Amino acid sequence: MSRIPALVDIRKSVCLLLLATAFPAHADVAYVVVGLDETLTANVLSHVDTVQFGPRARLRPRDHEKVIDKAIGDARAALLPYGYYAPDISARIIEKQDRSAIVELTIEAGPPVRIGSVDVSVVGPGASDRLISAWLKGWPLGEGAILDQSVWEYQKQTAIETANSRGYLAAEFAEHRLELDLEENTATLVLTLDSGPRYVMGDVEYSGHELKPGILEYIPRFEKGDPYTARLVSRLRTDLWKTGYFDHVTVLETKRPDLQPPAVDFNVRVGTDTRNHYSGAFGWGDDTGARLQANYSRHPMSSNGDRLDLGIGYQELDDQFTLRGRYRKPWIGRSRQWWDAELTLRFENQDLEVKRDEEDEDFIRLANGDLDERHIRFGRLKLRNLKGGEAQRFTTPFVQFLNSDQRFDLVDLTPDDPTTRVEDPILESRLRTIENAFSIGLDYEVVDVQGRSFETSGRRDRAWVFHSNKAFGSTVEFTQLYAATRRSYVLGDRLKFHLRGEIGHTDAVVDEFVLDVGGQPLNLSFTRLPNFYRFKAGGSMSVRGYGFEQLSNNDIGSNHIITASAEAEYRFLDSWSGAAFADIGNAFNEWTDPDLKRGIGIGIRWYSFAGEIRIDVARAIDFEGKPLRYHLTIGTPLL
Repeated sequence: MSRIPALVDIRKSVCLLLLATAFPAHADVAYVVVGLDETLTANVLSHVDTVQFGPRARLRPRDHEKVIDKAIGDARAALLPYGYYAPDISARIIEKQDRSAIVELTIEAGPPVRIGSVDVSVVGPGASDRLISAWLKGWPLGEGAILDQSVWEYQKQTAIETANSRGYLAAEFAEHRLELDLEENTATLVLTLDSGPRYVMGDVEYSGHELKPGILEYIPRFEKGDPYTARLVSRLRTDLWKTGYFDHVTVLETKRPDLQPPAVDFNVRVGTDTRNHYSGAFGWGDDTGARLQANYSRHPMSSNGDRLDLGIGYQELDDQFTLRGRYRKPWIGRSRQWWDAELTLRFENQDLEVKRDEEDEDFIRLANGDLDERHIRFGRLKLRNLKGGEAQRFTTPFVQFLNSDQRFDLVDLTPDDPTTRVEDPILESRLRTIENAFSIGLDYEVVDVQGRSFETSGRRDRAWVFHSNKAFGSTVEFTQLYAATRRSYVLGDRLKFHLRGEIGHTDAVVDEFVLDVGGQPLNLSFTRLPNFYRFKAGGSMSVRGYGFEQLSNNDIGSNHIITASAEAEYRFLDSWSGAAFADIGNAFNEWTDPDLKRGIGIGIRWYSFAGEIRIDVARAIDFEGKPLRYHLTIGTPLL
């Protein structure tokens, strides 16, 4: 008996060999399907095998029956998964003068098999899990629906994957039956998912590094004994990459069903091939002109896990040069805490500009000069995991020092007419100052982002408060408060919404000047807040339709800011989507007159391998002539 299947296989092989000999390899046959919708037609065409003939071979009439029988059989098999078990199929072969042939299949699908009864349930601890419950609630094959076996198989696979991702690693189907009654043309579905026990996070062991104990141990967003989720394991890999310590990271999982509760242990293998990293970037924007940047990082610098980041940048707008340095060191013995020091040196040449009319896009150049800023900040960063590690909160109490040296000179508005030169001793003294600001404050941030590409959703909230006082040795006193949020919501497979808002307030003195320029008054509102801390609005991440940081008092920055944005995005291809948006906001010195500017527009999004690329065209509603402006941005709005 054991030899019969082997003989059958040999006979099948001989038949296939004879068929291949009768029809030498050459693409001479095409298939046409008549009578089905697009989905069923595509599935039939993907199942029928192409019969090929050589240039010297002829499709003889005695071969028609074999070809037709095979095509009908393949078509019938292609319709079964979609619930069509009794189709009426006929076929004919049309021979053309060039010896090629067309196999025409005429198919009447007939009545589909419909689901008569369905019993889908979940047993075990996972029955109350939110994602497994969502899978059960969204079960698509209800009573009366056409039987689609591809959906049946997909739902079974999804159930196991969902259960595994939530830590039910022993999940299996206690019962899964699909019963057909072809006389009644109905199907009975029975599916019972037994989740089994939920696994927990076990031990985490690291190898391949020379860092001191107490550094890597605090990177996981979970503790031993926390419920297992695939997302937390993925976040472990990502967080290890983000440290910058390693060039390669491997996380191996070992199931421990013998424990109570069952656990998963992790063997984390890391390696550092080089500690020195170099990068550079070149960009251009209609708001800022050309932009150049070069960066150097060394991480880790030592077994203490400290790292150093240095950067130099140039921006064509205001001829701005910036040097940045940052040093961060883990506080060994204090979980998820770091010492953090930052240095910023900025040198630029600015124009002091005013407007006769706030609705006018053009400025009048009043003064020009150099602005040098030196900023140092030292703080203690503390990280806390929220929502079981899904979100993270960063708090940083800090002290900072700013030295600002500005040297502006009034300019001739019309060189040929000396009467147009502004002469105001008080204003001139305000344009040439050296200020020192010592301040203490607190920075707060919450990041809760998940998904990738179009599916990226979540929120990012940030706030800060700091105070500068002469008692600290400052030459200027002020208090600043700021809060901002960015949120993205994905609805279904194609629709997405972005919301953004910010509000900032500074308690700083404002000087008001009324200047006589060419016999006409010009109002100038000049805050004593150092330039480094002033608010400015406008641009691709603020109020679109307006230039980069174009919105503020006299284009020199302001004490307060309000901006908000609402955007709807619709995906029309896998990696492409369109968007429509409305923005509003301004930076200003008086709450009684915020003069909020509006911008509306449309855009296109491309989710490329390099990240999200956004192109927007926006109209400035509150500028004379309602001009259009284009914006190009790379990166998700949440980051």
